[in-house]
Amino acid sequence: MRLAQRSIKRLWLTSSILILVLFFPIACSPILLPHLSTKTHPTLPGQQRWKQGVSSFLFGTNDAYEWSSQNIQTQPAIQTDLRHAGFTLMRSFLPDSTSDAVIEQNIHTIENSGAQCLGVITNIFDVTFDTHLVRYLGHRCLMYEFGNEPDYNNISIQNYLKQWNTLIPVLRHINPAAKFIGPVTYNDQGYGGGYMRAFLEGVKTSGVLPDAVSFHWYPCYWDSKEKCLAKASSYAQVARGVQDMVQRILGRELPVGISEWNFDPDNPPPAYGDDANFITRFTIDALHSMAQAGVAFACQFDAASYSGFGHLDMFQVDTAQPKPQFYAMKDLIQQYRPSTNGT
Repeated sequence: MRLAQRSIKRLWLTSSILILVLFFPIACSPILLPHLSTKTHPTLPGQQRWKQGVSSFLFGTNDAYEWSSQNIQTQPAIQTDLRHAGFTLMRSFLPDSTSDAVIEQNIHTIENSGAQCLGVITNIFDVTFDTHLVRYLGHRCLMYEFGNEPDYNNISIQNYLKQWNTLIPVLRHINPAAKFIGPVTYNDQGYGGGYMRAFLEGVKTSGVLPDAVSFHWYPCYWDSKEKCLAKASSYAQVARGVQDMVQRILGRELPVGISEWNFDPDNPPPAYGDDANFITRFTIDALHSMAQAGVAFACQFDAASYSGFGHLDMFQVDTAQPKPQFYAMKDLIQQYRPSTNGT
């Protein structure tokens, strides 16, 4: 918000000097995030509060389904770059009924990248595998999303709640330290509207509350470059809307996260996403917006899985070379991560 202009005709010289003294360090200091939300949330496993109250888990990414033999899992250089940049959270799709060897490959990718694990239980109806997964990973993964966009994948809210209310207590018994997150909707309200609200009302009735709430947000869909860039600040609005809904329905605050985000979800997305100036500005504005709203965790989609024919990836999968979105996030991490001496 711009400050209103005020007359300075009658200010004393001492006041002018004071204004200069106060303004100078601000004008010469590094650009910081705008004023952040004062909301506080329960701490998730491994989560830290960084400078200006920013959640460390704001700087996450996705290891999605692999669409190329060259990807984040097969390119150690990508994992090394993520570790050195300081990425804190990796959301990993754990394929249903897969082998322990594949589970190991997924978790090794997270561990080698220096990030905390956010596992996606991809099939909420496969009780045998889901219980095995949580038991097998143990302390190596302490956060799970229950499904992925069930609203978009034609799972009714009644069936989703039935599985949630049945299986989540079982999984919590297997790993009491783990946190379970839902409903992982296509957008803030749920595809077609109402899914998020129905989930919160359903868990309030059952008493099987989530440890956190998540949704996805891609604000653009073949918008012009200018229109899309203007939507980068929409993350704060949708996050606050979900936070308020949680408070209103459950009567308490819960961590709210955006576990998939980028500019456009189409396959492929518009070509302007490859423009370095656009994607850098969009990424910075989006993360500023999430920080303003006190978003607890967020995962860029995605690191390097050839998503959107590679146009949503932060790395070029065939060369493992970082792209501009990676550097934008790396710079913000360096800016907001506390230094080793605690300053």
